[in-house]
Amino acid sequence: MADWSRIVNTTIKNYIREVEIDVLRNRKVPAMLKAKGRITFNWSGDGMDWKVRFKRAPMIGYADTDTLTFARLNRWKTAQLDYRGYATTDSMTKQERLKNKSTEAIVKVYDEITRNLVEDMEDQFGDEFYIDGNAAGNSKRLHGIESFLGDGGVSSGGFIALPSDEYAGINTALGTYGGTWTGTSSNWPKATGDGHFDFWSPLLVDYTDTAWAATTKTWPNTCEEAMRFGLIYSRKNKSKRGAVDFIILDEELYRQFLDKISTKERIIVDRGDKNSLVSLGFTDVTNFDGAEVTTEYGLPANIGYGWNIDQMELRSQQGQLFVPEGPDYDIATKSWRFSIDFFGNMVFRPRYFLKFKAYT
Repeated sequence: MADWSRIVNTTIKNYIREVEIDVLRNRKVPAMLKAKGRITFNWSGDGMDWKVRFKRAPMIGYADTDTLTFARLNRWKTAQLDYRGYATTDSMTKQERLKNKSTEAIVKVYDEITRNLVEDMEDQFGDEFYIDGNAAGNSKRLHGIESFLGDGGVSSGGFIALPSDEYAGINTALGTYGGTWTGTSSNWPKATGDGHFDFWSPLLVDYTDTAWAATTKTWPNTCEEAMRFGLIYSRKNKSKRGAVDFIILDEELYRQFLDKISTKERIIVDRGDKNSLVSLGFTDVTNFDGAEVTTEYGLPANIGYGWNIDQMELRSQQGQLFVPEGPDYDIATKSWRFSIDFFGNMVFRPRYFLKFKAYT
């Protein structure tokens, strides 16, 4: 039994290491995280604690003989999250092993266990990127994108809902930490203002708002306006890293979007980005205003998200994403126990992300 356990233990580790890349490739967000090097390993500590620069020193005009003032500037906020964990498990009894004594049969049973564990992890892990890790009942789950997309009602200026949530101990509401915006906050995200006014605020686009030009304010009629608005006003950085990489819509929204644009003459331009969804092998992708638009099973109904992969990170506390353990022999149940686990969490910079929803 000892020799057999050692062989299987070595094999399962090699197997997981080999298929881990395939697990990530099969879902769009994990695939892009992998491609852009946004999955990091061997994190430690009681939780995650990182500094967020929310304020810049103001630049002022200067003339000869002017007197400058030198005030200390607090540039940083501290973001904190705990680590979360997942596991899938299986077992094989001693009697099962006795029924499959030959080397060939043992390998067959083992392959079935490990393959099923990996498939189970693959099928469910990708869904966790969309959940609210702060919601009741989710205290053991990842802080997915919904963890900072709560709202406080629609804006009087139209087009959007006002962000109102807390993520990593920092409030997402506009102006919580000072700053001003041109005119009033109802102008946001249009016009200009202080960077710390919205440094932690995502863009929540209300695609049924009365402000859209379309006569009927439903997604099939407003989708182009709403997506164009979101792509333009979510760009909070002058570099490419400030732009949304792709939009993922729920299946029905994506179907209606394709119906909307199918009657128009369009020039489809491939960005040539080696890290685009198309280059990663996904074929159900359409280009819209320089961003890829696609769908994925498991999204909340009638919801869409804009993802900026450069502004997020998947952190693992271990040397690889999914770590196998076992088989361990349990004498009480006379069975070998197998496990694959993940420990870590997601990190986002909320201001670079989008949500499309019918808020009105």
